[in-house]
Amino acid sequence: MKHTGRHTGAFLLLFLTEGDNYGGKLLQKCEEELPINPIDSAILYRTLKKLEEEGAVESYLNTSNQDKPIRMYKITAVGKRKLEDFQIDIEEKIQNLSFFLEKYEKWNSERNG
Repeated sequence: MKHTGRHTGAFLLLFLTEGDNYGGKLLQKCEEELPINPIDSAILYRTLKKLEEEGAVESYLNTSNQDKPIRMYKITAVGKRKLEDFQIDIEEKIQNLSFFLEKYEKWNSERNG
């Protein structure tokens, strides 16, 4: 069971705090840095579009030393506030997931004990 999750935007915004970037490189960062990567290119570009509509990222064309312009993305002040909201949401989810794991472990050890 693989979840794409509601936190794709959180990861993309977090990566954009390291500097402006383009979609392909953001996808590569997801593949290389996330412990479990649920993000494919369709999800990535859909999420970037949504973040741009919300004002959390801005895009622009980078025309320096390339044969063709590359669409770059940068985090905005709105995006930084959204990142803080994600942080709170993720902390709350971790508490609930930790509760689940502890409760499950207790049940499992009693069942097998």
